[in-house]
Amino acid sequence: MTVPGNPNSERVLILAPHGRDATIASGLLHEAGLRPLICEDVTALHRGLEEIAGMALVTEESVRSADLSAISRWIAAQPAWSDMPFVVLTSHGGGIERNPALTRLAEVFGNATFLERPFHPTTLVSMVQAALRGRRRQYEARGRLEDLRLGEARLKVMLAAEKVAAEHQRLLIDELNHRVKNTLATVQSIAMQTLRNADNTAQANEALEQRLLALSRAHDVLTRENWDGADLHDVVTQAIAPFRDRDGHRFRVEGPDVRLNPRMSLAIAMALQELATNAVKYGALSNPVGFVTITWSSERKHGLDAHLSFLWQEQDGPPVVAPQRRGFGSRLIERSLARDLDGTVEIAFEQTGVVCRIEAPLA
Repeated sequence: MTVPGNPNSERVLILAPHGRDATIASGLLHEAGLRPLICEDVTALHRGLEEIAGMALVTEESVRSADLSAISRWIAAQPAWSDMPFVVLTSHGGGIERNPALTRLAEVFGNATFLERPFHPTTLVSMVQAALRGRRRQYEARGRLEDLRLGEARLKVMLAAEKVAAEHQRLLIDELNHRVKNTLATVQSIAMQTLRNADNTAQANEALEQRLLALSRAHDVLTRENWDGADLHDVVTQAIAPFRDRDGHRFRVEGPDVRLNPRMSLAIAMALQELATNAVKYGALSNPVGFVTITWSSERKHGLDAHLSFLWQEQDGPPVVAPQRRGFGSRLIERSLARDLDGTVEIAFEQTGVVCRIEAPLA
């Protein structure tokens, strides 16, 4: 209906088609620095209202018997902040108190002021200026209402964001509690099994330190990713880093980009730590020429979700002799890893070197 800052918002629409009333009124208002616009009939007045205007100045005879239904609908459809002012010039001796016919105009226009003719020009200008001041206050009210509406919308957005943040924080706390419990359980299991299977205190200390460091490195990878998971390349690289030679020829790593969830990342990191430690003591990394090949692939099997096939294969190490009983490292890999991965893990002590095969879903 109006545009903020648009000078046409203060136009004075004049409907006075008889005689020189329109010309005289327009001249007086123009001299007062106002913006009059003469309308030739009721239709033009309605069009001016639908566009932009500050008020309307009409003569009684121009609207007394005219069809004002369109203007009446426009007035009824005004927004809550708007109350278009009308000034009606009445005939001599025809004020609303003495002229019941003007009651209809008062009902149609609503915000109507009646000025009886003849009048002093200053009176007309003053009345129009007063009406425009009231219209400006309506514009200001509109601006405040718009500010309130925008403020309410921003507040709703902020409250919604705060609610989401609070829920996210609660989930993070629950997740943190869960991870701490799992980590403590893992550390407890590692400590108990290491101490139970070690031949002496020194061996136990060394094995426990290496396993806890492996767990810490896996945590570092996940922390960088905000515990959303980790890339398998990063997990493998961190796990074998302490066992690489200067030239990096002891490990041959190849595989596509695969995203692991936190539980799988920790499980594979711990398994690689155990395999590498065993390879240093007894396998391919215990002599100058042996090496380890680590490969993996990801594919869909039988229309199911992506599936991980992971292979650790030692070569050119000392001849392998299968142990008579499984140590903690082998049990950790075959049982705990299989459980954490919800898959299968197989360690084969082949003569050419230890081979570990892992099959697990990536969902």
